Amino acid sequence: MDPCPLPRPLGRGPDKDGDIIRNNDPERLDMEALLKRNQELEQLEREHSRMEQALKRQASDLKERIKEINCLYGISKIVEQTDLSLAAIFQQVVDLIPASWQYPEITCAQLLINEQSYRTGNYKNTFWKQRAEVVAYGQTIGVLTVCYIEKRPEREEGPFLAEERSLINAIAERLGRTSERKQAEKSLSQSEQKLKEQNLLLKDKNIALREVMNQLITEKNSLETKVMANVDQLLLPLLKKLDNKGSTIDREYLALLEENIKQLTSSFGTQISKKVPRLTPRENEICNMIRSGLSSKEVAKLLNISYRSVETYRNYIRKKLGITNKKVNLATYLSTL
Repeated sequence: MDPCPLPRPLGRGPDKDGDIIRNNDPERLDMEALLKRNQELEQLEREHSRMEQALKRQASDLKERIKEINCLYGISKIVEQTDLSLAAIFQQVVDLIPASWQYPEITCAQLLINEQSYRTGNYKNTFWKQRAEVVAYGQTIGVLTVCYIEKRPEREEGPFLAEERSLINAIAERLGRTSERKQAEKSLSQSEQKLKEQNLLLKDKNIALREVMNQLITEKNSLETKVMANVDQLLLPLLKKLDNKGSTIDREYLALLEENIKQLTSSFGTQISKKVPRLTPRENEICNMIRSGLSSKEVAKLLNISYRSVETYRNYIRKKLGITNKKVNLATYLSTL
């Protein structure tokens, strides 16, 4: 009896019967296929895990970006409220900050600005913090600080994200612009109030000035009445007495004096001065005599000048008064003023 044959090694060539052992044994092919399939599945699983992690990171990043957008939108809604004071705006913005950071439950914030402090209720000055300066009109007016109360893994800036650095800078910049706008509104309001006060003061002064003008007009009218009464009751009767008593004073002078006294309250002097301010005192004197009805000879006699000189003065006066029509009588024209 032959002993049990030993197993034939695969791929060793022909056995004693001359048969060849083939490498494409079905069992072996199935095993290799299973191993290859298993490797493919493992690769797919690793790829799936990698993609799942990437999606998680993207979802987390998207969540953080949404928080940042909500923060900036919330700040915009706050600063648009015209009835809020600057202090109220600062406090509401500070209270809005923690929810916008990566770890809201351990985030706190503080704003030091214009020598005032605005902070969240849980604020602590810790080692894990970010800071940004608040600038208005080119000068630093405050500092915004965001802190983590507890330690967290290291990221781009300590435990903080690079996007959180951009966010705190954006908030600080918005606070600076808001401060500038509120200060401008305050200055404008103060200017408007001051202008109103000045208008009221000017109105009061105008009222007082009108009262003074009315008082002056009343006093002027009263003075004119007194002057006219004194002229009628005192000066004119005195001149009549001198004339009746045959005074040695030239009667023409007396008549002219009487006429001038009567004209004390007339507007001739004022009118002639306003109309022709270039008349000389001598020309004004001759105008008054001509208006009183004196002839050139009479004027020459009273002023002790020649008749030709009086005629020359009359020509100057006509030119200055603009009387180009020779048919217009000078005495008649002067009597209309």
